[in-house]
Amino acid sequence: MPTPPVPSYVVTAAVVAAVVACYRFGVSTAVRALARHPTPLTTGAAVAVIAPLALRPSPLPEQLRWFVVSVIALLTWRGATSDYDVTLPIGPQRRDKLLLLFLAVASCLWAPALLAWIAVFCGRLRGWQHHAMMPVRLLKGYLAWFLVTAVLTPPPSGSTTGLVLVLGCVSLSHYVKPAWSKARLGPRPWSWAWHNRTHYLMASAYSWGWARFLPAQSRLLCRAGVVDRSVKLLTMVVEAAGLVAFLDRRLLIAVLVTTALFNLAVALASGILFWENVAANIGLATAVGLLPDTEHDTAFGWPAALVALTVILLSTADLLWQPWHLGWWDSPFTARVHWQVETVSGARQGLYNGYMCPYEREFGRVEGYFLTDEPVLHGHLGIVWDRRIRDLLVQAGRDRDQLHTLKQTYGRTHRDEERSAEHVAFLTAMFTRLNAGARKSPLPRWLRHLKAPGGQLYRWGNLPAYRGEEPIRRITIRYEERCYLPETGGFVLLADRVVREIDLNAPITDLED
Repeated sequence: MPTPPVPSYVVTAAVVAAVVACYRFGVSTAVRALARHPTPLTTGAAVAVIAPLALRPSPLPEQLRWFVVSVIALLTWRGATSDYDVTLPIGPQRRDKLLLLFLAVASCLWAPALLAWIAVFCGRLRGWQHHAMMPVRLLKGYLAWFLVTAVLTPPPSGSTTGLVLVLGCVSLSHYVKPAWSKARLGPRPWSWAWHNRTHYLMASAYSWGWARFLPAQSRLLCRAGVVDRSVKLLTMVVEAAGLVAFLDRRLLIAVLVTTALFNLAVALASGILFWENVAANIGLATAVGLLPDTEHDTAFGWPAALVALTVILLSTADLLWQPWHLGWWDSPFTARVHWQVETVSGARQGLYNGYMCPYEREFGRVEGYFLTDEPVLHGHLGIVWDRRIRDLLVQAGRDRDQLHTLKQTYGRTHRDEERSAEHVAFLTAMFTRLNAGARKSPLPRWLRHLKAPGGQLYRWGNLPAYRGEEPIRRITIRYEERCYLPETGGFVLLADRVVREIDLNAPITDLED
């Protein structure tokens, strides 16, 4: 396919510049304000301001129109099927979910309604979380493009190719930023790829509650360590490939599909499931593949690649949107807070994050450190940001004295009495109301298998999972430390003690003090 003359890219570049400026200073600012104060008056006024622009003709191709509709449907599914917070009145939450459904349909037919949809999803339904950020930003990019092209009459010939560039940059920047973060971890850009131990992440995920159906002494982790460096080098290549993806249409499609496969590999290895990103990238790759060749030539080639490179680098520098860094050193040591319950029949079961929706992300990460006085060395899944601390943890192994010294020297205590009291009050109110028959899911029982999946798959442990089969009479919160021993492929339990018991029929006791 011959590359069009360089001047033909000028309009496309101008559209991209106008769209990212509108995104940064217009759409993003409006969404942030409406999500913080989502009153009908402010939301209606914001939509009314841009409503006249919907009367202008839109050059959006059918392929991209269906992509936008699919992303709206995807996130609406998640927001509408997430569980209620039973500690709050159910009525307003039900109305918010119905409003989201109504605005989703309206947004598919009338673009200005998308502003209100994003505000409801991000604000009232807590949709602005890590795993949904990229798809939401795709919709914000589309809305910014719609506003820019509606103002320009007639829309410039390169407007839809500008949208392809913006959508691709939004998606791929969420992979380039982590590659840049990893390159900055060590003294050299390849230090992470050469010296990190990714199979420690798999071990920490197992300790956290992922894939516990596999035997603890499985040699799988030892085998994974053999291919560590090649996997990490491939990871950085995949994440950085967005920098050159717009050189050719086929290359962009290949990179989008590869990032989706990469997310699936991450889910298998660690229980971190970016299913929203997988679906959005596959959908975008499909839409790009179906676009007419002759009408979108200027979305690809070296001038387009330079435009995309500029946008991605600006987003990496947090000047447009702000993808997460996602660069760290993996360690074999994990400290974790676990929740267990005792039912009225005396059965002991694990209270895992899957049951704690709509807070499954919080209960799947580091929630609970404020309940204990233990200094904590790491973040989610045993991650640290200093290679020296990682090496000291590896050297300490199962030596409790060395670990104690490390925790006292480098750890941080998160104890917070106010948050502890709020947490106990939340659990007490939640399970008291569930015991009394409060409805947790917006879906009827026979449709609950249609609920959107979560993103933190830590739903296994030493006890069978509690699924609401019978009422609860006691909640026990435990602090646990585990270490993976790479020389044997096994795990050692270093600490396991109760930090709090909540009797739903008696005064609360703190066993740690």
